[in-house]
Amino acid sequence: MGRDLNDVAIEGGAEAVRLAVANGSRVPKRSERGALKPRPGHAEVLSEDFPLSVAFADELPEEFTPPDELVQGLLTIGGGSVLYGDSNSGKTFLVIDLAAAVARGVDWMGKRTEPGMVVYLAAESPASVRSRLQAYQRHHGVRVPNFAIVQNPVNLFENDADTSAIIATIQRLEAQRGQTVRLIVGDTLARLSAGANENAGQDMSRVIERFDRIRAECGAHFMLIHHSGKNAAAGSRGWSGVRAAVDAEIEITDSPTGHCAEITKVRDLGTKGERIGFRLDVIELGVTKWGAPATTCVVAAESAPARPVKSRKLGPVEGAVQEFLRARKVGAKAAEISKHFDGEYARTSVYRACKTLAEAGIFHHTAGIYAFAGGTQ
Repeated sequence: MGRDLNDVAIEGGAEAVRLAVANGSRVPKRSERGALKPRPGHAEVLSEDFPLSVAFADELPEEFTPPDELVQGLLTIGGGSVLYGDSNSGKTFLVIDLAAAVARGVDWMGKRTEPGMVVYLAAESPASVRSRLQAYQRHHGVRVPNFAIVQNPVNLFENDADTSAIIATIQRLEAQRGQTVRLIVGDTLARLSAGANENAGQDMSRVIERFDRIRAECGAHFMLIHHSGKNAAAGSRGWSGVRAAVDAEIEITDSPTGHCAEITKVRDLGTKGERIGFRLDVIELGVTKWGAPATTCVVAAESAPARPVKSRKLGPVEGAVQEFLRARKVGAKAAEISKHFDGEYARTSVYRACKTLAEAGIFHHTAGIYAFAGGTQ
């Protein structure tokens, strides 16, 4: 069972706590622990004595160490991220393009990269990943080194077996190639968490725990490819704790004005809200057995499309105010509009409706007068 806590208490309170935790015993009260004696190099000794890792603010170095970036302003080494979007929005093409840039050690979309090996967990469609890398190499006239495609289905929900297999594979790849794995891609989160309820924290927290274990033991950034929910405005599909657990989140959209990757979350790098435009160029790889062209796509840089204007939901008060001004045919002050609706709508509701209509661009508001934008409607 270890030494008696009463014997330890006279030597140092932190040691008493540590032994109590290790032995599953009661943690002694502060009065029972004795006093800690200052010792040389006390910062290191104290950090070892506490059951948890402790850092003291007044012992932090004066010099600040910035985050170690894998992709400038986007991904950090050892961090975690989620890149999500609708089906056929181009998300996998963009991730392969980014991962190939890391493997080659070249700039990506104007951002510097730290070179290193990439391990791509192609749990959804290994054949698609292979063909897209073939297209990338043909288009750029290069061979991409140190880009390993894991072609087995892997599951981070059922048990620890696949988690341990991923870690062991990465360690053997590093030993064989003499390169450090910098980026792990999981394609897709749904396939990596098969059997889990995506909306249940009890299930997905187990997946995130193994996700964290992989990136911690490998020291690599782990990016998960994920899908949008049914309501695109609500973000990625499933449990919100996934977003909270990662350092960066990137949303992929495909609109009539173009493809866009928007940084919707990032820790410590200050690039939230940045938008990266891209397009998909078709590449012919060969012909099918029926003689038809066999094609796929590669990513090319493009100006980011304009941010869509979010429409404001208009209620009955806004509708009534619009009808009033439409019938009046000239503008009016908010006080006049409010007076017209006395007994029907509260004054504050009418004022708020006028402001909402102006913010939505339906009304002009000049010199206190509200009028339809562009004249009489």
